[in-house]
Amino acid sequence: MQLRWNFKLRPSQTQVELMSDWLITLRKHRNYALREREQGYNTSNKDAESSITYGWGSFCDIETKVEYGSCCPLTCPILKHGVVPAQLGLAVKTSKKTGTQRWDSASGIQMKVTTTLRHERQNFALINSDVLQRNIARLDDAFTNFWQHQKGFPRYYRVLNSFEYKPDQVKIVDVRENYATVYLPGIGNVRMHNSRDLTQIQDVRTVTVSRKASNWYVSMLIDLPLDLPEVKPIEKSKSVVGIDVGINKLVALSDGSFVENIHPATNSKTVRRLAMRQRAASRKQNGSQNKRKAYDRIGKMQHKISQQREGYLWQAASLVVKTADVIAREDLNIRNMVKRAKPKHDSNGGYLKNGAAAKAGLNKQILDASWGTLFGMIAWIAAKVGKPVIAVNPKHSSQECPQCHHIDKSNRDGEKFLCVECGYTEHADTKASRTIVKRVGLIFPKKIKKILPRDSRKVTPVKLSAPECVESRNHAYEMSNIQLTLFDVSEYSLSDSRISKRYGRKS
Repeated sequence: MQLRWNFKLRPSQTQVELMSDWLITLRKHRNYALREREQGYNTSNKDAESSITYGWGSFCDIETKVEYGSCCPLTCPILKHGVVPAQLGLAVKTSKKTGTQRWDSASGIQMKVTTTLRHERQNFALINSDVLQRNIARLDDAFTNFWQHQKGFPRYYRVLNSFEYKPDQVKIVDVRENYATVYLPGIGNVRMHNSRDLTQIQDVRTVTVSRKASNWYVSMLIDLPLDLPEVKPIEKSKSVVGIDVGINKLVALSDGSFVENIHPATNSKTVRRLAMRQRAASRKQNGSQNKRKAYDRIGKMQHKISQQREGYLWQAASLVVKTADVIAREDLNIRNMVKRAKPKHDSNGGYLKNGAAAKAGLNKQILDASWGTLFGMIAWIAAKVGKPVIAVNPKHSSQECPQCHHIDKSNRDGEKFLCVECGYTEHADTKASRTIVKRVGLIFPKKIKKILPRDSRKVTPVKLSAPECVESRNHAYEMSNIQLTLFDVSEYSLSDSRISKRYGRKS
């Protein structure tokens, strides 16, 4: 089984400077290769599947009978990538099986040009050759997403914060109790924090070294002699839990519990501090050291926010998976939920109010909650223990009454649910999570409740002197339909004179 493990590096100052210089050169290298391909895209054939055509003619080598591109505009071939090197011999690719020659791909040509640059320029010679080739390969992946998956056109990088090694290049040379040493070709032995059992690793595949703020991290794709357990059939499951994600409460579970939303990036303190630091950085002189330091402080703060969010989401996902054997969640289209409000035109060429400011604030809250990341974490933790995760259609799950099945937008008011048809009341998020559970279709037998005898010491007698409309703490939930809290009992009056404390009573 292949897994990706992340570790924090502890490089020396010399290694930090070397890797920083690598990133600058790799950014320029990628942007130059992208500009070369973009020129071909804008000026020649944009269809990736069409054959090579020629604008006005062709140039043929007399000895090899191979047609090349020429500097003359009358003999320029039209390619889908438009990469024509200065040395035309680099553009030819010879087949090993048939011996035929043809025009090479854009990545093949640019990798050959990169090899010549390593012999001509010192900054390219310092970088490992596999890292340079992977830099071109990552650009190929961006173009593949553009051509085949209808993603956006590859963009130019102002800052590049990662580079990648090919498989079987990085080695773990030393493993200690709290740290390990990893060998990065071209950089040397670098210490890293060890939080896993590295002795289980069979093979190290691709490795990505990234810079986040002032910290360096390594991400390894490794092979482990482990397999995920088989997912338990839904029919054999004994319990199910539904979750409803939101803004005020991050997760509402069908058992009545909640996971609070800490708002890592949208709480008032963080928003104010981040805005102050951004204003201070924008006032610094361009190109100065103070401006660089100011933006470094902003990067450290944003990195800290992301770490806080990720750690909290892992805890929430673990809590959800441990609750039941089957997890039911909403099948949300989060990308459409965070789109901006559409403008409304008036008859005079202007625009009407469309609530764009409120929608922008809601979008920030949704992105800060990271529902998609949470769903992915739940799926991964559930897969490790063999529990199924079911995505349920969330349509009208917050507006449908579970008692009379009446659907109305006015049933919900914030976190309150009050059916306008039958008067059913419940917490809106909890009701939505229970509606999601019902849509799974699992039916469990009802629990047999044991009735304790009257003379049992576990039963506290109820005094008749208690005033009306006041529920004693020992009333059953089925009789009173009021869910009493376990810890906060300040809102309930007592029927006797015993002292009440936070976590119980004491005579």
